[in-house]
Amino acid sequence: MNSAQMEAVRSLTKANRQRCSPETEAELVRLRMAEGRRLFEALRDGDIAPVECEDIFAGCTGLPEIAGEDLTVIALASGLLYHGGLLVRGLYDTDQLRRLQAAADIDQADDGGTVQNLGCSAHTLFELLEIYQESGLLDVVRTYLGSSALLFGERAKLRRHERLRDKYAAIPWHQDAAFFGRKSYAVNCWAAVSSCGEENPGLSIIPCRNGELRGWDPSDGHAPLDYGRSLSSTAFDDLIRECPPVDCILQPGDAVIFDEMTAHQTFARPWKRDEQLVTISWFFRAAGFPEWGTPLAV
Repeated sequence: MNSAQMEAVRSLTKANRQRCSPETEAELVRLRMAEGRRLFEALRDGDIAPVECEDIFAGCTGLPEIAGEDLTVIALASGLLYHGGLLVRGLYDTDQLRRLQAAADIDQADDGGTVQNLGCSAHTLFELLEIYQESGLLDVVRTYLGSSALLFGERAKLRRHERLRDKYAAIPWHQDAAFFGRKSYAVNCWAAVSSCGEENPGLSIIPCRNGELRGWDPSDGHAPLDYGRSLSSTAFDDLIRECPPVDCILQPGDAVIFDEMTAHQTFARPWKRDEQLVTISWFFRAAGFPEWGTPLAV
């Protein structure tokens, strides 16, 4: 993308790296939203077909697992298109984890600081995208999705789960395609800033490619996030017959990457920590972006 708006994004990003400014970060959000809307309107009727690749994890049982430095387009595509996801150990390094923790603390002190149509503050978005670029994730996602890769604004989050507040918060087995509205070969990166799944709740994944929407009638519209057990017992039993669910135990910096067709849930585990911190970001092609939501150019 070489639009004037993206040239301005690159220039302001460089300036904000040198001297962080709330005004600059707010302008970056505005520019990304404007360019995202332009791309969506221009390309919404395009092709959503994924890249073609061989399965480099053929024969893997469970969820394929790689180190952060081994994240490539082929690894991402193989994990998503054949196995329902990919576990990436050490996607974030120690410095990046420190910056995310600092951003979460700033947001908490500022009572959230969330921007309208954005799931986080402008500062947190800046840090997230910087870290995604540094870790190599953003380049891999751009290549997988193509030059029109867009971030779903409302689902870009640095989320703090607290033991007392979120003690009973859990979403049962579901596919996010019911929430977004259609199959689109998107990319979701769900990453741990603090440990997740061992001393507190985490994610369970059914590690197989699921090509159809199960348990939700699209004629009912978009599913709410708390729409209950969307997978019937029969559908669930069919899915796990050859692919037993995997509980993802994540150390700080680890990530699970999956798409909107992957069946997953929040698995219950007793809270031994007072809180946990995770990042969540959904990326789409412009052609596959949901008909609702805020597209941000990345």
